[in-house]
Amino acid sequence: MKRGNPLLKERRHDPYKADEKLREPTRCPECRAVFLDGRWCWVDVEPVEPHDALCPACRRVKDRYPAGEIIISGAFATAHANEVLGLVRNTERAERDEHPLHRIMDVQTRKHDVVITTTDVHLPRRIGHALEDAWDGELSTHYDPGGCFSRVTWRREE
Repeated sequence: MKRGNPLLKERRHDPYKADEKLREPTRCPECRAVFLDGRWCWVDVEPVEPHDALCPACRRVKDRYPAGEIIISGAFATAHANEVLGLVRNTERAERDEHPLHRIMDVQTRKHDVVITTTDVHLPRRIGHALEDAWDGELSTHYDPGGCFSRVTWRREE
């Protein structure tokens, strides 16, 4: 016996999650990630005659609709901007190698801070923890109630 009301449809929280399972293999024409075994991954050999569809990360980039944001500020971050952004890029590269949908969308350097947007809700937290592990500072994480957006702030004064 099934539980719940079969006529009641659950509200989808993330507009970039697929409505139905993609046919396998499906390749993203933008980034070349491949949907295999129920997940997006990188492959060494491209599949023969794959179906084409944009992956959720490329769709987010195209739509300019980030899933996460990290704000880096403080005198230390300004004085050591190259090292801080190097750590951010290295953390993103390590994460992206395992998870093709976890990417940095944009880096905006403003007068008093740097704002980085991402295609994944968890990548800002990972970057924030990497910054905190390397240089201490104040880390704050906030997830929206629907779980589709995260904002992380990291700040360190001298």
